[in-house]
Amino acid sequence: MFDDEDSGGVSLDPPQPLPAEISKQTVANLPTKSAPVTAQPTNTERRFILVEGVESSYNMGTKKLSADRPGGSAALPATGLSRGELAAARDHFTPVLALAKYPYKFCNKSHSQDIASAFFDAGKFWNRPWDLYYIWDVEPTNPIILVRESQFHDLLNEINNRLNLGLKITDAQRAEGLVGHFPNHPACLPRYLGRSNTRDQYDSMVSDVPDSSFRAAGERSNGPPDSGTLEQFKKMMEDLWDAQQKKNKAKKAEKMLERIGRQTSMVDQLKRAQRYLGLRAANGQNMSSSPLQAVSPMSPAPFNTEQSVVFVCVDVESYERAHNKITEIGVATLDTQDLVGIAPGPDGDEWRKIIKARHFRIKDHLHLINHEFVHGCPDGFDFGVSTVVDLKEAPAHVAACFKSPFGAHASNNTTEEELVNIALRQLNLNGKRNLVLLGHDTLSDVRYLQQLGYDPMKVENIIEAMDTAKMYQAWRREPQPTSLGRIMNDFDIAAWKLHNAGNDAVYTVRAMLAICVREASIRGSTELEAKRNEDKAARIAAVQEAAAQRVKEDMEGWSDGETAGDGGGPVPLKSA
Repeated sequence: MFDDEDSGGVSLDPPQPLPAEISKQTVANLPTKSAPVTAQPTNTERRFILVEGVESSYNMGTKKLSADRPGGSAALPATGLSRGELAAARDHFTPVLALAKYPYKFCNKSHSQDIASAFFDAGKFWNRPWDLYYIWDVEPTNPIILVRESQFHDLLNEINNRLNLGLKITDAQRAEGLVGHFPNHPACLPRYLGRSNTRDQYDSMVSDVPDSSFRAAGERSNGPPDSGTLEQFKKMMEDLWDAQQKKNKAKKAEKMLERIGRQTSMVDQLKRAQRYLGLRAANGQNMSSSPLQAVSPMSPAPFNTEQSVVFVCVDVESYERAHNKITEIGVATLDTQDLVGIAPGPDGDEWRKIIKARHFRIKDHLHLINHEFVHGCPDGFDFGVSTVVDLKEAPAHVAACFKSPFGAHASNNTTEEELVNIALRQLNLNGKRNLVLLGHDTLSDVRYLQQLGYDPMKVENIIEAMDTAKMYQAWRREPQPTSLGRIMNDFDIAAWKLHNAGNDAVYTVRAMLAICVREASIRGSTELEAKRNEDKAARIAAVQEAAAQRVKEDMEGWSDGETAGDGGGPVPLKSA
């Protein structure tokens, strides 16, 4: 629950550690001169290569519904594995029986029936190629059957493209065991079972899984995992079992507490963002005993900008058929010192003008343009001039945006006078500024930056990472994250040429401002209460409609059977 009297004050810990398989290379020195925009080179790469294990930054679902797009999936590339061989330690996996329940258990109820009808019901889920893996628990009874996370992503991409949605794997779903990463020890890694294309093939393969003692030809002997690895594996297996089975009352209560904890964390994040912007006082700083009052967007923020932070937002775009190929990097910055004495305007309209943005295109990948799952527009940067850089120089260019002058550059029309003022302010503030890393699904972009060779986890003056997807989820009390495009539409803010990394970085900062200013301007009002009640009623109605439709479909089969035929002849006994 959003308590306006609470400042959201928690320890500002750095972001959680990321999977160890992401590369963390040393940042190169900043080049003395940025490369100008040049013509695209000849396309030297014609093959599509599917590289698994790396998530896309966004899947906005902004394309219009394609009526002729099939529900089936494209052919899968060969795995290169034989039956019983170990999977790579870097891969993430999803229990296939849990995934089969996705529309009913893991996604927004307002979309569940459409998703189920188009991709899951009547055997559709099983009638597509799945690369199956198996894993035995410490006490082997039945194996858990898995598919790679990348194939889960492929399915979501097809759903989004067909139904114009913005589904993605959420942190909550990962916490519930829908996606997991196994410890790097042969005793704890899944093994390849084979490829199925139908439910009958799946059932046949699952009935003949190699036993827990099976080892592939040429596989060397390994000792048992250490106690820490074993405990991690046991916990992971428990989560996987929970994800694909019905939860008992104790588990439901535990998961409810975890959900409440996640929701509270999201609300606190929004409150801290407001404190950084001067839109909310920390506990003990509001001298009035009355509840926190609404803030007029037509007057300067009434509170101090806490910790004098600079928001640094990063968006990374990768090639849709090979996510290890980074094509664009966008960086947008907002220095809260520039907001002092300036009224935010409705939904932060005036503060938007202060955002600085850079857009880097990777020279090595200029010819790779997304068009299948999202409409890429790498040449459509609207907030300055794009800069083309070599892949090896990109980390240094990104690193420069995390230091003074924080993205201010001639490419975004920053004047010499402004650059001098920024430098003088930096001297007055005695060195390093506190930074807040901002993103929309921030963790994905952090992983991309690490893959690129720049690790924000090692930047000491980043005090925390924030996520506009979570802020909006807290503001609207949504069960699932919302795409950036839909957030901009909700606030009636123009957002042209999405999926350009520079534009998306700017839109993400604008989304944060809109969320923070809108909440601050109507907090405690009858308008807010009416909006909350309206949203609640709409969700209840959507759930009731979906439930009624399912009951109707379940009953139709019975009624059809009652009126047709006379029961036919005797059914002979069959041997067991």
